[in-house]
Amino acid sequence: MPPRMNRRGAVAMAATIATLGMATTASAGLIGLPQVNNDPANGIDPHQSAGLSDVVGGSLTPGARRVPWATFEQKTGSSQQIFVRSLPHSNFVTQGNPASLNIDPNKEAEAPSIDFAGAGRSVPWVSWYEPNDNLPGGETNIFASRFDAPNHKWVPEGQDRAPAHKVPSLNINTDREAENPSVAGGAAVVGKDPTPWVAWQEKDGASTNDASPDQIFVSRGIKQTDCSANEPGGGTSVSKFCWQQTGIKRLDSNDPAGKLDPSLNIDRTRNGIEPDIAFTGSDDHVPWTVWYEKDDSHAGLAGNEQVFAAKAVPDPTAGAAGFHWQAVGNGTAGQSNILDAAGSGACDDRIAAEGACSLNADPGKDAEDPRVASGTLNPANPTSPWVAWAEDTGTGKHAIFVSRLVGDHFELANGGKPVSDPSRDAAKPDITFTGNTPFVTWQEPQGGGRLETVVGHFKSLTEFKFDSRGFGNPVVADLREPISSACTSDPFTKDGQACPANDRTGVFLRTLAGDPQRLLAHLIPVGAWPKIAKQTLRLRPNGTVRAKLTCPASHVPRCKGTLRMAYRGHTIARAKFKVRAGHSARVKVHVSRAGQRLAHRKHHIRVRLSAGTGHRTVTLRA
Repeated sequence: MPPRMNRRGAVAMAATIATLGMATTASAGLIGLPQVNNDPANGIDPHQSAGLSDVVGGSLTPGARRVPWATFEQKTGSSQQIFVRSLPHSNFVTQGNPASLNIDPNKEAEAPSIDFAGAGRSVPWVSWYEPNDNLPGGETNIFASRFDAPNHKWVPEGQDRAPAHKVPSLNINTDREAENPSVAGGAAVVGKDPTPWVAWQEKDGASTNDASPDQIFVSRGIKQTDCSANEPGGGTSVSKFCWQQTGIKRLDSNDPAGKLDPSLNIDRTRNGIEPDIAFTGSDDHVPWTVWYEKDDSHAGLAGNEQVFAAKAVPDPTAGAAGFHWQAVGNGTAGQSNILDAAGSGACDDRIAAEGACSLNADPGKDAEDPRVASGTLNPANPTSPWVAWAEDTGTGKHAIFVSRLVGDHFELANGGKPVSDPSRDAAKPDITFTGNTPFVTWQEPQGGGRLETVVGHFKSLTEFKFDSRGFGNPVVADLREPISSACTSDPFTKDGQACPANDRTGVFLRTLAGDPQRLLAHLIPVGAWPKIAKQTLRLRPNGTVRAKLTCPASHVPRCKGTLRMAYRGHTIARAKFKVRAGHSARVKVHVSRAGQRLAHRKHHIRVRLSAGTGHRTVTLRA
């Protein structure tokens, strides 16, 4: 979930938007797209509200250009469905027949998450939660489906937890309330096809659902139909995959049989909520989960909200689970804090140790809503987890902080300062990489108190730039603006160095406040778009030159705008251009008389060409 470069190319991007017949946004470098939740023929009524959403860049063909795939909640009368729509060109297309992913279409399904797995990262997977009457108590359970592209349908996956009813719940305990899943496709063994891993929160640790705090759990998908050796549940797959819980069994579930469950919580006596998951490291084979813990401790530990991170480590002693989890925080240099049955290494020893295992900028302040992305600013280095979250600055307002793994501990980016304006109350961040650039979104009050979307990116480890601060219409509070790109860091992009179709476009979603709530998408053209070739320009006797531009294959039919030539900051030539997506063209530009005289007098000068967000310094010869 984003890298970016300076995208203030108003004329070029505004023209591109115009070719799509769309309204411009507050930042002309961003491209607004048609409403996402609008397909009445497939049950997506734009007059009913959309809710939580997620987005990822992906392709059904290995190595092909990645396009946005969006999943979202959509009201349908008294129920709520999960839908998926992709953007192969300039319009969204609903994926699946039937279109709804719900296990039970009469229930309220919530909080979908999407990513790609399978050979060449070509299979979309979606996870969400909904109640099911065939499970004890009808509690909300976690489900996941993969997209069967040849048959254009979504296939629920996992072992049947209600035999004969085909209910493939991921829950550790199906009679307990579970919610907020996050899915990531990855391979913990280098060279293997990615499989889905899902993290979620679930009530556990007491004799009743209501008395139990939320715990963080993670399961991985295994492609096989015999699930008898897999936990939880065993049995047989309803299709082609089984789910296997990961981690050491360390939580007393208060089950009559004395069962232990593999919670990731640092403090197992309070609520661990809203996890996120990603694969990072050399060859992107290390799963990382982030979450935060809140409410009172019954173990003598901290009572404020704290953000935590843990990595999965292969462990043959963990049995079928296959992995243990190791907590890593700001103060864990030289430590190995395994989340085991005895505790969590040093993390739950005392409040100070717990704070050292957290990612909080200040372990005594409230921090919440972490999101994690894989990436690296330096292509020579392996990817690492980058985490964004909201934290109280001590003024009662929250700011957005970003941290990344350095060796065996985390360190804050941006010189330790928040990336948001600390005088405003920021919330609900998300983060992604495109190539080697991290992008961040969050919510923040703007003029008139409207809650709007903020988008920005790191130009370097200590320099953060804003791409847009508001779009003129408010968003729904507490609904994250998810972000992804066409070139996320994974083995199939060589961690952002081999972007499919050379496309680094970013994409994010916004749920607008109102009745109904509308879901919108925006593209972030990253880098030189269109690209300006490295070239020497020859001034012809008639005062013209021809400059080569390339329009990348993308989600728009053409690049269209104005090419400018400047010498020492002064424009000496400009011309309109139009280049088809995936093609190159030479644009004729007429140089001003002053520019011609200068070039003839000096024989050659260095000039700056700009087209939208693309810039290049070239030589103009007379």
